[in-house]
Amino acid sequence: MPRASTIVASILFALSACASEPKTLPSGPVAISTRTEGELSAYLRKVKVTRPGAFAVSPDGLNSFYTWCNDTACATSSYTNPAQRRCQSLAGQPCVILYVRHEPRLVYSRGANAGEGRHGSEEQRRIDYDVHGR
Repeated sequence: MPRASTIVASILFALSACASEPKTLPSGPVAISTRTEGELSAYLRKVKVTRPGAFAVSPDGLNSFYTWCNDTACATSSYTNPAQRRCQSLAGQPCVILYVRHEPRLVYSRGANAGEGRHGSEEQRRIDYDVHGR
């Protein structure tokens, strides 16, 4: 059985890792790269005006991830959470939500960022309704 001091030390270590300085999130407009702008255009074509989804971008505008549904309802309770988590894993830093559905949530501009960054997307699984009770 582990000693109490070992358990306390483990807890303190875990807490210190959680309490580390968060990276700064943008306070003003995010300047997105040309490649991120292309990903945003692809996202907006997929969600149109009626489809659910979310688009996340890193604060430097170089990395992005979006998730969407090609129907009005899919098997997810949130589109923002997976978009933000997957963007963060690509960027190595916290990401912000730029769009939810077809509505902007953050002011952005086209930046002069020439970097490629990392990008991704995921279509959520459609809910299959059994209308015949089978």
